[in-house]
Amino acid sequence: MFFALRDLRTARWRFALITGVVLLLSVLVAGLLGLTAGLAHQSVSALRALGAGGADFVLPAEESGPVDLDRAALSDEQVTAVTAGTPGAVPVGLARVRLDDGTETGVSAVALGLAGKVGEVTPPAPGEVLVSPEIDDEVGAGAAVIRSGEHALRVAGAVGDLWHSHTPVVVTDLDTWRGLAPRGGAATLVAVPAGTATAVPATTIVDGDGLVGALPSHKAEATSLNTMTIMLLAVTALVVGAFFAVWGMQRRGDVAVLKALGASTRAVVRDSVGQAAIVLVVGVTGGVGIAALVGLWAAGAVPFVVSPATTLAPAALLAVLGLAGAAVSLRPVVAADPTTALGALR
Repeated sequence: MFFALRDLRTARWRFALITGVVLLLSVLVAGLLGLTAGLAHQSVSALRALGAGGADFVLPAEESGPVDLDRAALSDEQVTAVTAGTPGAVPVGLARVRLDDGTETGVSAVALGLAGKVGEVTPPAPGEVLVSPEIDDEVGAGAAVIRSGEHALRVAGAVGDLWHSHTPVVVTDLDTWRGLAPRGGAATLVAVPAGTATAVPATTIVDGDGLVGALPSHKAEATSLNTMTIMLLAVTALVVGAFFAVWGMQRRGDVAVLKALGASTRAVVRDSVGQAAIVLVVGVTGGVGIAALVGLWAAGAVPFVVSPATTLAPAALLAVLGLAGAAVSLRPVVAADPTTALGALR
């Protein structure tokens, strides 16, 4: 590593430039992943909570597959057929409603039949609601009653940080939900124990992942952001590889001298990869750290999640891709001829 460290000292500004580029790319990748996770949480965290217990879900269907959850509605006959043939089935309602609290807060009402808990969601008593923290922020913490139209609903407690389609969630019982959303049908879907669903005409059965996939807006949003992330990862590998390819060609003479003095190709390659690793560790660690700090600072204003999946995972991936790019660019180092250092080609 002597030669690598010497290069870093003597060409410090050149290496500072590439380290800065890696740092900026790391900020973008980690920031985009944190934003993607935050938007996903505000889009489907309620659906994931419903599917956390491993249940299956009966959804209304058309020829192309499950009906979009924003317009899904089961009839009384469908709900009766599913619940009669499947012990433990729980009808679930999803609808967007507006609270008359002076600010007209839009919320998503998630309703469960009183048959029991679905995943991580438990229904309150009839006429009561459980509210998410965001609703407390809007209507005032400690509010005993919230209103929607002519309905006054007693707040029975908190449901956790749940969102559906970027609106905070209130959880209530199915009868109350039907009054809040009269156009929602008898239920939006029916949760059933895994593998026990009864086939009913015009319906389909999905698991927890399929339930999330039945929200097309989330799928489109996640696909767009994940595509940008993949492109940034590819750019990182190309930038690091191009830099070290150019740098390798510029120092072919120095490498030839090392080989003429007895350095093996393996030692020279190890030296070059170590140099790339130092640049990547400094740039990636700094960039991911900055993204995490900015995410924690801005979490109240923008949907952003700081977790191992949005910090450690991208850091490891960026490091691997950067090293791969650097390794691919080692041909000038490997091909350096020690005879050039002795003047054979001069």
